[in-house]
Amino acid sequence: MAEQHRFSRGRFLRLSAMMAGGAVLVGCNLEEGGGPPGSGNGGGEDVDFSKIQAGGQSQELEKLAEDWKPYDGEPVEISVWMYTPDERSLNAYKKAFEKKYSNIKLKYVIYPEANYVTKINVALQAHNPPDVAIVEEKGWMKAGLVADLAPFYEAWGIRVEDFAPGGVGRFTLEDGPKQGVFGVGDFLAGNVMMFNKDLFDQAGADYPPVDRSLEWPEYAELCRQVAQPNEDPTKAVYCGSVPDWGFGIYGKWLFGPDGRRVFGHMNSEEHIEAWNLGSALVRDKISPGQILDTVGEPDLFTQKGTAMVWTDFTFVRDYEAAGINFGIVPSPVQTGSVSFVDTWTTAWGTFVESKNHHAALTFLEFMGTDAQRIRAEVSVDPPLSLKIAEEIDYGAGDPIQEEYLKVLEAGAKPQVFVPPLPEGGWEPAEVYNDMTVQGKTDAKPILEAETKQTQPLLDQAWKDWDALERS
Repeated sequence: MAEQHRFSRGRFLRLSAMMAGGAVLVGCNLEEGGGPPGSGNGGGEDVDFSKIQAGGQSQELEKLAEDWKPYDGEPVEISVWMYTPDERSLNAYKKAFEKKYSNIKLKYVIYPEANYVTKINVALQAHNPPDVAIVEEKGWMKAGLVADLAPFYEAWGIRVEDFAPGGVGRFTLEDGPKQGVFGVGDFLAGNVMMFNKDLFDQAGADYPPVDRSLEWPEYAELCRQVAQPNEDPTKAVYCGSVPDWGFGIYGKWLFGPDGRRVFGHMNSEEHIEAWNLGSALVRDKISPGQILDTVGEPDLFTQKGTAMVWTDFTFVRDYEAAGINFGIVPSPVQTGSVSFVDTWTTAWGTFVESKNHHAALTFLEFMGTDAQRIRAEVSVDPPLSLKIAEEIDYGAGDPIQEEYLKVLEAGAKPQVFVPPLPEGGWEPAEVYNDMTVQGKTDAKPILEAETKQTQPLLDQAWKDWDALERS
């Protein structure tokens, strides 16, 4: 049996590689972010980064790539901007990095996720961006504001093919690594379904499969079999997550395989069916609806108030601590779709106009190498590097991690790229309101209208995107 698990882990790693085409944290110098340089105290308004001038990859960066060696100059402090940090991992990174490079100190700065992009935009406009940051906006890459790390990867002893494609998609553009590699990631996150085995047993229901996604008709039927509805939400046992983003979590369902067409996708019979079935679960109080105004789904799952939850894999230790006997499976998909699990990473990069490139790149090299192993030691998450995951035998002896790898093997796939839509484009929250709060039962006319409204905006988004070229 152990050999079978070992084979499954290796097979997932090989298959994934083939698919590749503010508070102060304890032990860290992490400051609460105020206004970035050039913004005064207020942080400024949103900035159109397409109008921020950049000179492209600098001669300094080109020279560093040609003759790479880690920074060995005078002591320096580099700024690292982020949002929603993983404290334990950051503490471990800082300790190991500053021990290895005693001449470089890390200054972690955290901003609220809601205005993080604005903070970076204002700093870019002031020509004073941080040394290292989470590269959250792909427009920064497209406009030539982010340093291309492709020339450095070989010098660092890493290859983009070594990393899981779902993560690579976070720091590359629409045509993949051939357009540049604008960051490194340190872990592989996954959005999966978890179910309470005890509640399924009480209902006499079969467990959902680990090796494939349930289609929406199967998912809805299973949820109705397990749920125990009650007019008193404190006594109800719900089953299943039905978030507004869940119906289109795989971008090709909405925008097609190339991300350019919503007709025949957003208004497809399969998408309509998913909305009709999913929203009915909420209307019938099978899946949690308004109760989530007071409690989040992960907390509800921990309290045994719902038998199935759509969640980040990172929460598994919380569920273990709560004594939940749970399993992990892929997320539901439209009828006829391949299985799917959304995966990603934190994309760490440096900007063309950052002041301390050499030290910043030394930290990014660390994130692409040493941090991969550290992350797997201090958290439940696997490293983004499939090569390192195989070297350390990630998941061996841990049933939860082994099951997670099976789920990733079944469903992890790269996302389709879609440029940011102008205001007035696809709004799943509005559809969700119509289908749950307003009580509408047929998604067809709603999705037909959304499709007609979104296509011209998508066409314009692609025109704007294609015009945003690196210098």
